[in-house]
Amino acid sequence: MSTTTELGVTVVAGFLGAGKTTLINHLLEHAGGRRLGVMVNDFGALNIDETLIDERRDDMIALSNGCVCCSLQGELSGAIESLLARRGDSLDHLLIECSGVSDPARVVNVLHYPRIRARAHLDGVITLVDAALDSESLSVPLRQLVTAQVEVADLVVINKVDLVDEPRLARLEETLLLPDTRHLRTTEAALPADFVLWPASGEADERQPRVPRTADAAATSVAALGLRTEHWQHAGAVRAEPLRELIEALPPQVLRFKGVVSLEGGRVLALQRAAGRVTSRELAPSAASDSRLVFIGEDDTALWTWLEPRLKALET
Repeated sequence: MSTTTELGVTVVAGFLGAGKTTLINHLLEHAGGRRLGVMVNDFGALNIDETLIDERRDDMIALSNGCVCCSLQGELSGAIESLLARRGDSLDHLLIECSGVSDPARVVNVLHYPRIRARAHLDGVITLVDAALDSESLSVPLRQLVTAQVEVADLVVINKVDLVDEPRLARLEETLLLPDTRHLRTTEAALPADFVLWPASGEADERQPRVPRTADAAATSVAALGLRTEHWQHAGAVRAEPLRELIEALPPQVLRFKGVVSLEGGRVLALQRAAGRVTSRELAPSAASDSRLVFIGEDDTALWTWLEPRLKALET
């Protein structure tokens, strides 16, 4: 659930056929009670059970679970403003699916318009890549587009890994990804919902035994991808300097990071890694009574051993 009155927004990008709509459908199915807003180019591609539809208009489908899907028609900023005005207060998160031949940086820029920033904030950019993509067969402008879609991403999802062998996957990752790009492999775009729809504070850590990643089994949980979720909560303010040092030192094995912290002196900050960088937003002092952080990263004992004393150092 959102921790502020502003609506969190995740931008879903990727070239044609990468699995963007499949991911949207997956998240709708695993919303876990969260009320999602979804903006897509084509309603027809969404796999929505007709029995779940409460209301249908030319540009909107309202579902019985509180989710709402809108078509991206006309000016992007106007479409976002219209949805926020009509449904923003009743939603927990907004997903915007980019066209397969568009640069997600355009959507990111629109989200920074002052009239939209007053109601919503960027929570992350997820770019899907078809594991079987043969970029050499694309024209130079399209290859540049795919590169741009990857470079702006907070998280890259290499999808359809069941269609190619390991050497080809490795070559794709080597040629397409930047050295510090955070990425995961999936089949059928089955990205765990925690990467987009953050768990509520206090939920149990996912420390189940590691499940081997296989090409023929779509992972639907963090643990199934060989990853681990770490929740940290402190009843009170945190120390600013150790927090800054922790954020600057976060290793690439930490794939996702988000939280709300109360600082000494009364300031409250919302922190996240979005669009490839860690950002912070100042919140009203009443926005949080305690401090809490969530990390998702590789299930590597050394990583979490490294993190533990740095979290302890935050406590006042």
